[in-house]
Amino acid sequence: MTDHTVLIVEDRPDIADNLCAAVSATDGIAVAAVAGDLDRGLQLLFDLKPRVLLVDIGLPDGSGVDAVRAAAQADWTVDALVISIFGDEARVIEAIRAGAKGYVLKGGDLSHIGEDIQSVLAGGSPISPSIARHLLAVLNDPRDAPAMQDAPALTNRETEILRSVSRGYKRHEIAAQLGISAGTVGNHITSIYRKLEVSSNIEAVAIASRSGML
Repeated sequence: MTDHTVLIVEDRPDIADNLCAAVSATDGIAVAAVAGDLDRGLQLLFDLKPRVLLVDIGLPDGSGVDAVRAAAQADWTVDALVISIFGDEARVIEAIRAGAKGYVLKGGDLSHIGEDIQSVLAGGSPISPSIARHLLAVLNDPRDAPAMQDAPALTNRETEILRSVSRGYKRHEIAAQLGISAGTVGNHITSIYRKLEVSSNIEAVAIASRSGML
């Protein structure tokens, strides 16, 4: 089976090297190329058509959010995962609204980035725990978008799983906490998506939070 390709856009060579090593050490994914700035990253994005875009926000010639937007509008399937030193609410929300499927801080253990990419490919939305807290704080702001009207009820187990997702836990971690398989967690998340009419963990958390489910 052909590996899914990953384009890395990161201006710090040391971090780029660590990201490359983590991707190369993970089954099913491979590095397509590395770019050190936004302009080159955008060029490679459309030239190589990778399956995943791993992009820093603070690039020398612009914001990585522009690359996320480009990926969201691409005519092939490409998911964007943001990695950054920034943790403020404005950048988090901007990246997510642009189409990012996850947001991971550089301060974390980058050796797990391959696992985060696999999570994105499986339909997940990996978020660093501190980012999850920022996200919930913003989504709970009454000035933000209104709650979903007539939101469908989630089961107790679905609510339990979604609450863990909102705290930044990954599927296998939730499975270990609840004593069930990761596949069962995935089935519950699929059910949550269907009920809430969303396509990512981030959207599910947003709607559930605004609707008072969490």
